[in-house]
Amino acid sequence: MTGLTAHRVAAFVTDAFPAGHYTIERVDEHRFTIGLPESASPWDVLRLAEALSVGPLSADRLDGRVQVRDARWSSSGTEDEPDAVADGGAVPASIDDEGPSGPTGDPFAVAPGDEPRTERAKTEDMDVSLLKKGGIYEVHSASDSYYDVDVVSGECSCPDTADRCKHLRRVDLEIRAGLVPRPDGRLP
Repeated sequence: MTGLTAHRVAAFVTDAFPAGHYTIERVDEHRFTIGLPESASPWDVLRLAEALSVGPLSADRLDGRVQVRDARWSSSGTEDEPDAVADGGAVPASIDDEGPSGPTGDPFAVAPGDEPRTERAKTEDMDVSLLKKGGIYEVHSASDSYYDVDVVSGECSCPDTADRCKHLRRVDLEIRAGLVPRPDGRLP
């Protein structure tokens, strides 16, 4: 099977997302729009868009829905769609006043000088969510443990006694990347 199919898109909807009726509508040969159940929160929409943005798939939030496209088939020359590259993937990149974005601007890319805790914060599977305004976040780790992280005081409920554990670092990364609300509760 080649290209983007409804079956491939549906494979990403797991028990981690709200139960209910999901609609998958084909926009064209290489794009789908996914409607989530009424019980889905904006956070669920963001998480699904993030989960679907894998390899050549690119997903964006669109009016409470998620639009998915196979970037290998995008038309070149438009600002919204990246150029296709030889390996079949897509490399969105731009230069602005703040520097390059794209693969080198990936907040989860491991840099040669990263400390071990920072490297684990970038690579380990963790789910971060804002518990309450004022900078209190919850981190669900790959070991199925939950930790409360207070970014204002720099404290975490995990047993790590280091200055900044991997959970604090992960929350910081996700806030800076705009993946979770800021400590004041506002969305990026």
